[in-house]
Amino acid sequence: MKSRGFTLIEVIAAVAIVGIGIGAAFSLVQRTLSFGGHTASQLTASYLAQEGVELVRNIRDSNFLELHNGFGGSWDDGLTSCSTGCEGSYDSDTLAVYQDRFLRINNEFYSYDIAGAATSFKRKITITPVSATQLDVSVEVSWSERGRGGSVAAATVLYNWLNP
Repeated sequence: MKSRGFTLIEVIAAVAIVGIGIGAAFSLVQRTLSFGGHTASQLTASYLAQEGVELVRNIRDSNFLELHNGFGGSWDDGLTSCSTGCEGSYDSDTLAVYQDRFLRINNEFYSYDIAGAATSFKRKITITPVSATQLDVSVEVSWSERGRGGSVAAATVLYNWLNP
C-alpha cells in the first residue's frame, strides 16, 4: 500500500532544517550589524588618532612661526613634557597632562569641553624626544562598546627642519 502523506519523522526533520536555516540567518544578521557598529567606531578612532598627530604637528609649526618672527622659544616648546602621556583638543594650542578622560562631542567636534555629550573614546598622545632635532609621536585612541573594546594607534616622527 502506497502512502501519499508525510510521516511525522519527515515533518520533524523538515521543521528542524528550516529552523536551523532561519537561526543561522538571524545570527548572520546580528553579527553583521555588530561588526558594522565596531567598524564605524574604528573609523572614528582612526580619525581621532590622526587628529592627535596633527595637533602635535600644529604646535611644532606654531613654535617655528614664533621663532621665525623673533619671539624666541624653542621648536619643541610644549612637546617635551608628554613622555608619559598628554591630551589635547582640536581647539587648543597646548597639550595637557593625560587624565584618562573620555572625549566629548559637541556640534560634531570631539574635545574635552564639558558642554559636549559623552563618547566612549579616549585619546593619549605620547611624545618621546629622540635627539635635539627629533621627536617620536604616538597617539592611541581606545574605546569600549557593548562589552567589546578596541584601540587604534598612529605614529609619526617630527624633526626640527628649521635649523638642521
